[in-house]
Amino acid sequence: MATAQTDEVASAGDVPPSSVTRASDVARIADAIRAAGAFALDLEFMSEERYVPALALVQVGWWADGRAVAAAIDPLAVDASPIADVVADPSIVTILHSGQADLALMRSHYGVAGAAVVDTQVAAAFLGMGEQIGYAPFVQRTLGLEVDKGGQFTEWLRRPLSSQQLRYALDDVLHLLPAWEDVRAELEARGRLGWVLEESERLARTWSERPAPEEMYRRVSGWAGLRPRQQGALRGVAAWREREALSLNRPPSRLIAERTLLELARRPPRTIESLREVRGLSEGIARRYGQDIIRALEAGEQHPLENSDGPKPLPPAAQAWVGVMGGLVQAHCRDADIAARFVASRSDLEAVALWWCEGDRSVLPDTPVLHGWRRALVGEVLLDWLRGSLGLVADADSPFGFRLVDLP
Repeated sequence: MATAQTDEVASAGDVPPSSVTRASDVARIADAIRAAGAFALDLEFMSEERYVPALALVQVGWWADGRAVAAAIDPLAVDASPIADVVADPSIVTILHSGQADLALMRSHYGVAGAAVVDTQVAAAFLGMGEQIGYAPFVQRTLGLEVDKGGQFTEWLRRPLSSQQLRYALDDVLHLLPAWEDVRAELEARGRLGWVLEESERLARTWSERPAPEEMYRRVSGWAGLRPRQQGALRGVAAWREREALSLNRPPSRLIAERTLLELARRPPRTIESLREVRGLSEGIARRYGQDIIRALEAGEQHPLENSDGPKPLPPAAQAWVGVMGGLVQAHCRDADIAARFVASRSDLEAVALWWCEGDRSVLPDTPVLHGWRRALVGEVLLDWLRGSLGLVADADSPFGFRLVDLP
């Protein structure tokens, strides 16, 4: 395990061992990170009663003279955009652990997307550490160090921050640097570093993007079961809800719950009186936004989703194939010590089954499991089974309950 020296609170140049509040110090830190070529990033934020969380602290760590150093930048006192510029720089590697919220917040506050991202939680999943290992157990597994997570739910927007708060915050980046070096070496030895970099950057692109308001209807569970005009109505009212939630910085569900959105789309009310009768819609929302909601529903109905790309029902045979392919994926991932969710989701397997049942078998679909490293790991096995060149035989001695056999 790595034993790199780390500082609990460190400085860049003459940055004091406390939260950074001067623009010149932020610029100096950004220069030091660029010189190092890679850095660890973590954010502290408050999300209670907010749609876009309030950014409270920006922690960065980098290698300097063979040791890990770090700084905590106070975004309430100084502009941290020079750090955001580094995150967007494709020549600088940004190392995070479970970075979904951090990258989304970087996009919301600074308008940048992660360009060269490594997520150590993803890396851990490719080394058999589980799908979503937390930061503290990750550091324990890689460095043998105990990390105190007692400050996780502290009030980060209150000033001044205590030395205990800063120490907790800086630990999140200081230990991440040597832990990544440890994991990187093991990934290289097992030929999986490229897989992790590819997956991290793919997820970073997803996490850094916010769907357009007109696309938010797709996040409403049950949207695909609506008729085309109803889907249009849902798209209209869901887009209105998204814009209003962003304007108020209030969770969308506090305006209208998903179940209520579906009910509005199924039977769009035409008057304020009928709107008030919709289950789940509060009197206050109906009074304040009634006309806006009705207009959004009506406008949406004028543009029905005639060519809806929602999930297509699977034929019975294809449904059975999905179960078998799921077992093959699980078996191969367990054998390879890789979390299965990074290899193929159920929807991926449904897409493969539908393609084999109804599509052009001479052309592979875009489904990820049939391309790149996923195909090498298990995708080719799925294709061989579908083609009939591989068979499954029940085997009680196998940890998976079956084994593969070649068929003539």
